[in-house]
Amino acid sequence: MATYVLIHGAWHGGWCWREVANSLRAQGHTVFTPTLTGNGQSRHLGNERITLETHARDVLGVIETEELSDVILVGHSYGGMVITAAADRAASKIRHLVYLDAFVPEHGECLADCIRHNLPPELAAIFIGHFFQAKDNGGLVPPIPGALFGQTPATTEWMERQCNPQALATFQLPVLLDGAADALPRSYIVADGWQPSPFQQQAAAISGKPGWTLHRLPGGHCLMMDLPAELSALLAQLA
Repeated sequence: MATYVLIHGAWHGGWCWREVANSLRAQGHTVFTPTLTGNGQSRHLGNERITLETHARDVLGVIETEELSDVILVGHSYGGMVITAAADRAASKIRHLVYLDAFVPEHGECLADCIRHNLPPELAAIFIGHFFQAKDNGGLVPPIPGALFGQTPATTEWMERQCNPQALATFQLPVLLDGAADALPRSYIVADGWQPSPFQQQAAAISGKPGWTLHRLPGGHCLMMDLPAELSALLAQLA
C-alpha cells in the first residue's frame, strides 16, 4: 500500500480531493489532503503576505510531522509549483511526483512565467490580467470562473461555492531549485477536455523525457472533481 499526499491548486482546498481520497483509502492506501494556508478551512487567514514559500512549507510540514516516507506527491494546477518546491527539499522522502494538469516550473520561474511560456501571448495576457484584480482586493486574487475550465456543471457549481481568493504573491514568487529532486520518477496527467489549456503545451514539453510518463484523461481541468473514479484508478496504478 502507498502513501499519497495530494496538493490542490489555486483558490481550492483539501476539500476538492474528497472523492479521490475516499477511493484510495478504501483500497488500503494512506492519504493526506492538506489545505494550503489561506485556502479552504483556513481562508480566514488569507492575506497578501502568503507566498509560494508558505505553501511549500505547508507540504514539508505534513511530511515532517506525520513522519512520512516513500510518498507519492501529487500536485494539481498551481499545486505543481508547490510540489516542485517541496520535493527539492525533501527528495529523500518522495517516491514519485505526479503533476495533474499542472505547471512544471524550471529554476527561477514563477507561475506567471509558466503561463506566459505555455499560452499564446493574447491568452496569457488575459490570465495575467486577472491577477491585477488583487490591487482592489487586499492583495488577494479572486478565483477564475470555473466555467472556463471545461468542467461538468456539477463540478463548476462545487468550485463556485467553495473556491476563495488567494494571495497574489503565491503567483509571483519564483521557484528556486538546487536539483535535489531531479532523479525522482515523475508522471504527468493531462486533462484533454478543455481549451485553451496551458497544460497541453506543458505536457508536450515533457513528453518523451527520461524519467517521465504521460497519461491522459478526457475531463475538464479539475479531474479530481470531474472524474474521481478514473483518476483514483490511475493514481493507484502508480503505487
